[in-house]
Amino acid sequence: MSRFLFCLSLWLLGTVAQAHAELRLAVAANFADTLEALAADYQASTGDKVTVVRGSSGKLYAQIVQGAPFDIFFSADADRPKALEAKGLIATGSRQPYALGQLVLWPAGPTPEDALKAFAYSRFSIANPRLAPYGKAAMEVLTKLAILDKAQPRLVRGENISQAYQYVYSGNAEAGLLARSQMRNDDDFWEVPTNWYAPIEQQRVVMKNSKQQRAAEQFLAFMQTEAAEARILSAGYRLPGAR
Repeated sequence: MSRFLFCLSLWLLGTVAQAHAELRLAVAANFADTLEALAADYQASTGDKVTVVRGSSGKLYAQIVQGAPFDIFFSADADRPKALEAKGLIATGSRQPYALGQLVLWPAGPTPEDALKAFAYSRFSIANPRLAPYGKAAMEVLTKLAILDKAQPRLVRGENISQAYQYVYSGNAEAGLLARSQMRNDDDFWEVPTNWYAPIEQQRVVMKNSKQQRAAEQFLAFMQTEAAEARILSAGYRLPGAR
């Protein structure tokens, strides 16, 4: 969306003259740093206050079901937004993809594909597949390569993808299947072929009980500006439609 269209959307939403809003955003751990950067850009341009609460998609989903007062939920998958929609907890039509996640092997070494298939690691980190979509995708990769039985006793499972990253970073695991968004460009990582796991389509929803519906729509319009999309791409995600 161009800057002109973004400004036009502000006018259409009638938000220009209203008092500054306060938004509470719940976000999956993998996208938290990116969303905080976007929120800072947004606050600087609008003056609206934005609070970002990070966690695993599973835990945030449970908090929302129990009534946690979030305005927008950025999940790491599509399953939990769909489940919230089925429960009647989201604003009509608000469930949309916002990014496509990518799985990487880190550290990669000189022959990453061969190393992964041989699976000689003593401790290997993934996110908990019951709570985190990146963990579920990692299990799909291990299954596809027919190394799951070999890998199972050596897996170290983080509560979310950030904790899985910390296990490798701290030396508590030799390597792991992690999120591309966690890597710096000069890190020794290898992008796992995207046809080895189901697409990690990350969806967001506006909560039905949010008292900031207009401000939420304004923030989501901001996320479709060229500048915001460029930040999402530079963080290691693909955009919806770029399968």
